[in-house]
Amino acid sequence: MDGVQISPWRRWGVLAIFCAALIMTQVFWYDFAPILTFVSEHYGVSELSASLLILVFPVMSILVSALAGSLIDRRGYRLSLLIGTGVMAACSLLRVIDNFWLLLLAQTGIAVAIPFIVTPITVLASDWFEARDEAKITGICAIAIFAGLALAMTASPALFAAFHLAGSMAIHAAAAFLLFLLTILFIRQRQYATPGVREKHQAALKVRGNIALLVILVASFLIQGCFNAATTWLEAVWSGRGFGIDDAGFAMAAVVAGGIVGAMVIPALAARSGSVLGMITACLLPSVLLLYPLFAAGSVAWGIACGALLGFFWLPLLPLSLTVIDEAVPKAHAGMAAGLFWTVGNAGVLAMTVLFERVKNLLGWQQAVVMLILCMLAVLCVLLRFAPAMRRHLFTMAGEA
Repeated sequence: MDGVQISPWRRWGVLAIFCAALIMTQVFWYDFAPILTFVSEHYGVSELSASLLILVFPVMSILVSALAGSLIDRRGYRLSLLIGTGVMAACSLLRVIDNFWLLLLAQTGIAVAIPFIVTPITVLASDWFEARDEAKITGICAIAIFAGLALAMTASPALFAAFHLAGSMAIHAAAAFLLFLLTILFIRQRQYATPGVREKHQAALKVRGNIALLVILVASFLIQGCFNAATTWLEAVWSGRGFGIDDAGFAMAAVVAGGIVGAMVIPALAARSGSVLGMITACLLPSVLLLYPLFAAGSVAWGIACGALLGFFWLPLLPLSLTVIDEAVPKAHAGMAAGLFWTVGNAGVLAMTVLFERVKNLLGWQQAVVMLILCMLAVLCVLLRFAPAMRRHLFTMAGEA
């Protein structure tokens, strides 16, 4: 931060609009998840085809996140947010037309737009807030993402029920255009507009040899992948064990609620203790221990309790990892590093979700859950093994900043 004083309402106003954009990305991503059966019947397509409305998002994130990161480093995050919210608003109009293939085209366009909105999290936090507050602000942004997921799972079905498909699509489009207008009017850059220009001849981001960046990228592949595999297939496992169709939904709501609380508490504790890596390690162990009890829960109440605790420890790993990513590279490459983080993480989402389903069908759900546990233990072991080298690297980067 430079020495120029800015009013708190302006700083927090920018953050509020940005968080609204993050919420909207998750609403568009997951709003069809609770009604896939209806979509399949309404358009006369298979459930697999209907699921493409959701699956295009991780695929496009893999393809576009690095491009969004490069744009942020070269031209700044305001342009990235304008592109993201503008494309999202334009494509949302297509969703009003009652045609499945136009709907899929619109979802694909929105999926392309989302990395331009999500990738600037750490960059915007660095630009508008003091260094000591960056972990807390990143946690708030993560809360917005989790809140958007919860909103999609709860409010979207209510909108469909009240206003039918066309009406709910129109409401989403109106919200997207309002968000685009607010972004144009109020989102500005401060000193962060200069690093990419001032250092335009600086060498490209070096991943090889950057131990902190490499370890977090590997961790993000498994952490994000395992989490999405668990949340995607929990309902199928619970249904096979005799639970009701809504029971897994309550457990997933508990995971998100616990994650929101955890994202409020844990990044703040990490900032106060000055040990983000230590907090990541501390969150991994209970996440590993709670996975099997969640799937094997003997009652809905026990499953909800396990889900809330799991969310409390697991979901804050997202803002904590983003904080390490931001600290591991020069500011001029923060956008590209964040883009790599989301690219690798979404690749893990696709890989681990498919792998869990294959293992579950071949060997049973118990073995599939054990596979997730072993992957998370591998992350823990890697972090413990390389933590000293990562701390030395982060200390060196802090000295050069």
